[in-house]
Amino acid sequence: MTQSNASVPDKLYPDSAELTPRLDFALKVAREASELILKYYQTADLAVERKGDASPVTEADRGAELLIRERLADSFPHDAILGEEFPDKPGTTGFRWILDPIDGTKSFIHGVPLFGTLIGVEFNLRCVIGVCRFPALNEVVYAARGGGAWWQIGDREPRRARVATTTNIEEATFCTTNVTRWQKINRWNELETLLNSVHLARGWGDCFGHMLVATGRAELMIDPAMNPWDAAALLPIVEEAGGYFVDWNGNSTIYSGNGLSVVPGLKNKVLGILKPTYEIDGANFTTLEEFYDEIGRVLIPGKAWGRNLDALNDILRGGFGTPENGFVFRWKNSEQSRVRLGHAETVRQLEYRLKKCHHSNRSSVEHELKMARSGHGSTVFDWLVALIKDHGMAGGEANDHVDLILD
Repeated sequence: MTQSNASVPDKLYPDSAELTPRLDFALKVAREASELILKYYQTADLAVERKGDASPVTEADRGAELLIRERLADSFPHDAILGEEFPDKPGTTGFRWILDPIDGTKSFIHGVPLFGTLIGVEFNLRCVIGVCRFPALNEVVYAARGGGAWWQIGDREPRRARVATTTNIEEATFCTTNVTRWQKINRWNELETLLNSVHLARGWGDCFGHMLVATGRAELMIDPAMNPWDAAALLPIVEEAGGYFVDWNGNSTIYSGNGLSVVPGLKNKVLGILKPTYEIDGANFTTLEEFYDEIGRVLIPGKAWGRNLDALNDILRGGFGTPENGFVFRWKNSEQSRVRLGHAETVRQLEYRLKKCHHSNRSSVEHELKMARSGHGSTVFDWLVALIKDHGMAGGEANDHVDLILD
C-alpha cells in the first residue's frame, strides 16, 4: 500500500486554521454518508458483490465513498485521497484523506449495527484527524491532533473520550474481529494466551472495538489484519483519548498490516504476549552443527537451509517462514551452552575455517585460533549471542524485533 503524497517541506503538523475546517467537514460529510448508508441497511434486496480478495462490497460502500469524494472535490480539491473502493487521487497540499465508507461490511450485510464510517486525515504521512461515525447507532467519536477525543451520542452534547486506567490484564476486556485470522497467520497460541489472561473477551470487532477502547469501555482491541483505511481514523482518536494505537511491534503506524488499540497500563504486557516464542534447549547440542540442527527443528521444521551463520541471519530476518514482525528467542540452559560452545568447540570451528578460508583472511583466522587455543577471545557461544542480539533492540538490524532471552 502506497504511502506517497506530495508533502509540505519543513512542516511536521498543520496549524489550527488548516485543521479545524477539515475536522468540521469530516464530521458533516460522515453524517451525510451515514444517511445514505442507512437507506440500504437491513433491506431485503441489498446486493452483495465479492472483490478480488473475496471481501464483500455493496452499493452502500461505493455510494458513500463516492459521496465523500465528490464533497472533497468541492471543498478541498488539492488534497489527496486514498479510499477502499476507488483509485488513489494525488494531491499537492500535504493532506491526504483516507476513507473507509463502511468498516465492518459483514456486520452491515447481516443487519448488525456495529459498523462505522471512517474518515482519517494525514498531513505529511502523520495522522492528524479521525472521525468514526456509527450510522445505525447514531454515535460518533472524533479527534484532531492536540484537541482531545470526543464522543457524541445522538444530539447530546459531545463529551470527552478517555481510555480506562486499568493496569491489570486480569481485569481487562479484550475485543477482536475474527478469530480465524489469528489461525491463518499462525498466532493461535497468542490468542489463547490473551483469552486466558483477560476478564472478558468479546467479538465486538472492526472499528467498534477500537472505539470501545477510546471511550473507556474496553481495554484492548486487536486486529491481525488491517489496511491503512481501516486504521487511519483510529490512530488519532485513540491517542487523543490517552491510549495507544500501534502495530504488533509497538510502532505508531497505519501501514504494518495489523494493529491494536490499548490502554497505557497494558501496552507492554500485551505486546509481549503478541510475540511468538521459539525455545531452543542447550541440553540438546554440544557442537555448532548440532546447534544448527536445533534451529532447524524449532524455528523452521522440515525446511532445508544453509546451516551457517549467514543463513541464520536470514532466519532471524524473517526468512524461511519465521515471523517478519519479530519473535522471542528463548535459549534454555544457556549456561550449559556457554561451556559446550566454549573455547574447545571454537578451536574446532576455527581449524575448519582455516582450511577453507581465502588467503587474504588467513592471518586473522590464525590470530583468532591462537587466542582460542589459549582460552581467550570470543567463543562460538559469543558469536551466536552477538548475532542474535544484532536483530534485537539497539542492534544493527533492530527492525527485525528479535528478543533474546538467555535462561
